[in-house]
Amino acid sequence: MKNRLQIDVKGPTPENDKIIECKLLFNGNAHKVYLSKSSYEALIGDGFFIRDGKTPDSAGILNTTNVFNEK
Repeated sequence: MKNRLQIDVKGPTPENDKIIECKLLFNGNAHKVYLSKSSYEALIGDGFFIRDGKTPDSAGILNTTNVFNEK
């Protein structure tokens, strides 16, 4: 089985807007992970995420990555 990885960005945590809550999807399993706001913004600038991160989609996801498939 080849591994699949994607990261969805939910947005800032209610307790601290400098911490970004994300959902790491690995082979269909979801795991909660956190990024600092500065790291998240750097990854946007590097083109890691595929949206601008300003408007959530219909599922409430603010940003996402491509799906990375193991070769």
